[in-house]
Amino acid sequence: MNVEFANKYLDNIIWNINNKDWQVSGILKNRSNENLKFDIRFLNDYKDKGLGKLISEKSKADKILFEDDFYWLLIDTKELIKYMKSKKLKQVTTEELKSNIDWNIELPKK
Repeated sequence: MNVEFANKYLDNIIWNINNKDWQVSGILKNRSNENLKFDIRFLNDYKDKGLGKLISEKSKADKILFEDDFYWLLIDTKELIKYMKSKKLKQVTTEELKSNIDWNIELPKK
């Protein structure tokens, strides 16, 4: 779970550690006044397909966190699921999400 992201970018943090849909809720600092639920699980290594996350259509998370060495990328859950269904995709890259999902925010790690 990516506690560093939550501590750096969220206010009014409420933890939900034992939930596989969302692990923290809070308000994005200097970006929003809306309390949102975030999936902040680390990426898993799927040997044949690389790093990724399994996302359920029934996820209760409002936003999903992805990351690389320099940035955290927040993606809207409903938009991601809608995009993947419309394109009949089973997996996507973060680069594809950045250019095809309207609600995305890239936040620096440093």
